[in-house]
Amino acid sequence: MNKILYVPVLKWKKGEQEALKNLFPEQKNKIIPLIEIIEDEEPKTILDSLKNCYQNPIFIDTIQVEENDRAFLLTMLNISKQTNQQLYPIFYFNDLNLETISQLLSLTNRIAIKIPVPEDIEGPTYEELFNTIKMFKENYTNTIVDLILDAGIITEKKDANILLSVIKDILNHHLLNETFYNSIIISSTSLPENLSSILEAGDIKYFPRYDIKLFLNLIRDKNFISIVDRFVYSDYGVTKFTETDIDFSRLKYPILPKVRYTTYEEYIVLKGRRDHTLGKNIKNYADLALEILNSNYYFGENFSFGDSEIKERATGKKGLGNHRQWVTISANHHIAVVVSQLSNFSI
Repeated sequence: MNKILYVPVLKWKKGEQEALKNLFPEQKNKIIPLIEIIEDEEPKTILDSLKNCYQNPIFIDTIQVEENDRAFLLTMLNISKQTNQQLYPIFYFNDLNLETISQLLSLTNRIAIKIPVPEDIEGPTYEELFNTIKMFKENYTNTIVDLILDAGIITEKKDANILLSVIKDILNHHLLNETFYNSIIISSTSLPENLSSILEAGDIKYFPRYDIKLFLNLIRDKNFISIVDRFVYSDYGVTKFTETDIDFSRLKYPILPKVRYTTYEEYIVLKGRRDHTLGKNIKNYADLALEILNSNYYFGENFSFGDSEIKERATGKKGLGNHRQWVTISANHHIAVVVSQLSNFSI
């Protein structure tokens, strides 16, 4: 298999599932998705849906459906072991001292440990954290350990500069010349959390992709040439902060259509418009799709499944599509863009 270039973070909802399912084979071979389980379904149901959409290895994060133990994760790993699905669990600092840690590790040969960037004021210092991980690795030498440096939301250049400096400091003081970890996964996003408060009806807005700029700056830094082949890019995609959890039946008016479209430099967000007098959208999903199709930033119908869908809906060959289907389109296109972008760099 080619080197893994990208770890997209995805909520395990139907739209994201279809986005993964419809990736091209060469795109699937360059990613390991990080799946966030956000609904308390039966573990077997989740694993069946995973297997239906994606047969390659995945990272799995169950923290949102568990409280003080890892019973849910343990059940998932047990079932995946029986069905030959490769799941790599996401652990947090407190997990390293769980009584069940040996039991969990008997079911997988690889884990990822999520580390906040910057340091959590109420958590362990980086010195304590990395020393604990080193001791953990000494006790479980056969376990592959990936580190996720999670920088959160970066929407301003000044914040990107600060986080770049913090990550460089972590690399210099804790990870250079070390062998206890397999890869350094650098994760963030540059899409704001609440787009509805930023976009007016009919708007189009452009958000610089500081997330990828930060990563590319790191891989070009000659100080890290000895570990650059262990760097892996990660982001929260374009669907983490969508309205998928809203009860649409309780709204007076439907949510206005929003389409997220990724380029190599920016996230572009287009929003529809509704005429409340007429009681209908006067700028709907098809109009937004046509705007993308006719733009100079459209990647072309053959670039990804998502781009093909955009053309089909813009030209009337398919219906407008609903919110879930546009989550699929946006997420699928985004993953294709990131894989293409990173493939052009020698990491």
